[in-house]
Amino acid sequence: MPTAPCSSRRPRAAFLASAFGQLLGSRPTNFTRRLSASPADAPRPVARGRGARRGPPTHAFSLIEVIAAVAIFAIGMVAVLGLFAPVSRSVSTVSDAEAAARVVDNVRARLQALPFSTALSLIQEVADVRKKEGDGNYNPNDPTKSPAVIFGKLAGDVGIYDAGVNRKQWYDGSVPTPQPVPNADKFFEIDLIRIDALSPKAADATAAMVAYTMRVRWPCFLPSSNGVAVQVGANPAGGGAVPYDHSKKEVLFFTGAITR
Repeated sequence: MPTAPCSSRRPRAAFLASAFGQLLGSRPTNFTRRLSASPADAPRPVARGRGARRGPPTHAFSLIEVIAAVAIFAIGMVAVLGLFAPVSRSVSTVSDAEAAARVVDNVRARLQALPFSTALSLIQEVADVRKKEGDGNYNPNDPTKSPAVIFGKLAGDVGIYDAGVNRKQWYDGSVPTPQPVPNADKFFEIDLIRIDALSPKAADATAAMVAYTMRVRWPCFLPSSNGVAVQVGANPAGGGAVPYDHSKKEVLFFTGAITR
């Protein structure tokens, strides 16, 4: 005798589920619903082929976005690198100023070791300094016109001009034998300018001391590409506005006095 189709089992399952729910005294639970449900009602798994989408699409950077990011980064780096040059110049200036302070101390010591008359000959008048500064041909390294100029080394030693026979050079304070100061070592240019309000020239014969302002300018000489020291701002061949332009130098002022 042929068997009944599978669909005839559904009323029996529903009856069992209803009876089980009445026995519990509550409405059918999910469990009873599952019992009453037909296998045909169960969700079927969705087939996923090779071309099926497995999740939300991912977003990659476009070429334009990459170029824009690189451009922004490059602009920022250029701005940061641009800060290094001023900082380097500032550090160099501070270092040179400290060296200038050491040179000033050595100038004072050298002046005190000199005879009063010799030290007095190194002090220049205000009018003379102004006249030289207004002259575009003024060369502080010319001993025939500027023997009162003192040169200082970065190491701190100073050179004072010696007008003696077979000397005629700037000599340092080496002991026991002073040595000539080459142009390559003439980094600081030093002028002693009289303070007229404190030490008028008319009182030099009897004055116990003569006060001065010490002007220190740098750099005076720097090495060139061929190894020869050249004076900063010098254009003797007419390559600039004036043969000697001293406006390109740093400057500091100090005070002091020579005593008998």
